[in-house]
Amino acid sequence: MLGPAILTMDLYIMRHGIAEDQSHSGADRDRALTSEGIEKTKASAEALKNLGVEFNLILTSPYTRALETARIVSKALDCELKEFAPLAAGGNPDRVFQALTDLDSKFESLLLVGHEPDLSRLISIFLSGSEDLSLTMKKGGFCRLSCLKLAPGQARLEWLLAPKHLVKMA
Repeated sequence: MLGPAILTMDLYIMRHGIAEDQSHSGADRDRALTSEGIEKTKASAEALKNLGVEFNLILTSPYTRALETARIVSKALDCELKEFAPLAAGGNPDRVFQALTDLDSKFESLLLVGHEPDLSRLISIFLSGSEDLSLTMKKGGFCRLSCLKLAPGQARLEWLLAPKHLVKMA
């Protein structure tokens, strides 16, 4: 006799694409993707589509470079997109966890788009419950976690791909 099915959520995490060094306004939050960043992000989105990756929802930092990255992926995969303030650069992982637990539990697959070093810390906490794992997300990097629940120490690492891997898969 089979036991009850254990439901998991696929949590995908993506760092924004290559961005300009400085925005026209001088504000970090206004830095946009470069033309190379746009092209590589489009290729990455195409690779995700080819892999059959789907998201119920994309949550993104409100910073321009992350928002542009998320829009490219959202368009390619025909997925709903929402700005998610806790993912802004320099965000607190506890705020991200709290905001995620406040989400409707109907989601089976989420993509979070944000910044370093915040994303590496977040992945480390999902996997181990602490920030101690040595991970680095490259610009345009992509990670897949399987989560029993959206809480510290409740995830398993499925993939951690550098952008060059995604571009080659496109």
